[in-house]
Amino acid sequence: MLGRKTFLTRIIDNLQRNADLIDQVVLVGQKSDDLSREIADACNLLWLENPCPERGPLSSIRLALEKIPPEAAIMLWPVDHPLIAESTVRTLCRAFLNAPELITVPSIHQHRGHPSIFPARFREQFFTAPENEGARKILQLNPDSINHVLTEDEWVLKNINTPELLKEAELWFNQYGY
Repeated sequence: MLGRKTFLTRIIDNLQRNADLIDQVVLVGQKSDDLSREIADACNLLWLENPCPERGPLSSIRLALEKIPPEAAIMLWPVDHPLIAESTVRTLCRAFLNAPELITVPSIHQHRGHPSIFPARFREQFFTAPENEGARKILQLNPDSINHVLTEDEWVLKNINTPELLKEAELWFNQYGY
């Protein structure tokens, strides 16, 4: 939680504020994640349960891909990145619409972050990439197909998955109130 909102609620709010650029939202979680399921239901979003989350993020991505049209692009947004600015998401979506053949990735000082947008033409690679390597492997295999969108939004690089980063996020949140 940051403030009175869960990480997932913050991401959903951001996506909804950019709804004019995003067609469908599919959330993938674990069986034990009742709160996230309730949040998804309350927002009328598709919730999928990953029966094997131990297989890694790519197993969740594959589940989501099976529920969206084959011609649809996919934005991958890990839940541990809840503080990405609305303007960053809007910039990424617009950059993708301007170059829909490229993978759109936020970048700071040549470091790639989240969320990334993959054109439908990369769909099959999500199913053939080794599960333990995830979407990063698709980026490695297609370096000439990446549109690096430069940003100063430091939260595209920060996985809030340690006590130290959570404390940093809380301090930032208390100062800026996103």
